[in-house]
Amino acid sequence: MKGLKSIFWDWNGTLLDDVAECIEIINCSLQKRSLQTLTRAEYLEKFEFPVINYYKSIGFDFSVESFEDVGREYINAYAAKMFECSLHQGARGALDSMRKLGVSQYILSALQHSALQKCISHYQLADCFARVQGLDDAYAHSKVELGQMLLDEIGCDRDSALMIGDTVHDFDTASAMGIRCVLIAAGHNSRERLLACNVPVYDDLNTCFADLQI
Repeated sequence: MKGLKSIFWDWNGTLLDDVAECIEIINCSLQKRSLQTLTRAEYLEKFEFPVINYYKSIGFDFSVESFEDVGREYINAYAAKMFECSLHQGARGALDSMRKLGVSQYILSALQHSALQKCISHYQLADCFARVQGLDDAYAHSKVELGQMLLDEIGCDRDSALMIGDTVHDFDTASAMGIRCVLIAAGHNSRERLLACNVPVYDDLNTCFADLQI
């Protein structure tokens, strides 16, 4: 991809392979409420932002309990598991390659900011990024406004920037930012859902970078 100067990376599902852990956590919450658990295929079709809509679609009733309480339950469970996850194959190589080429790299994540910083430190990736940005709260409403704010703050040229993500929401965020987007079908949404965005979709990071010749 010619003229690339900046990459905005999603974290969960794009660089971090945490889908299995997320399915395990949500299924524990569903079982606790005697609700139908999700297969992996069902999860990839259901997961969306804002996550309150996802919760409603899989049976949570926020007339009998608050979204904040359900969200806190998930957040606490995820915090106990997030360091058990692995980076996706090719993640470290891609980040190192971009750093050596002088491409500025940023994390733009719906994960709560302090938790994101802990993850980046744990996986020893801090040197790869010019900035790491998560949401102020822990309820994963949307990162569209966050992306627009970050783009304005760093003064990035939109024509030379790229978003790499794994969900329809990453595409929506890139569109709102006015930058290009590619999607990796190894995260939290199915390949079919990603293809509907009409941007390049790759099976993994290695395939993505080989095809883009970055």
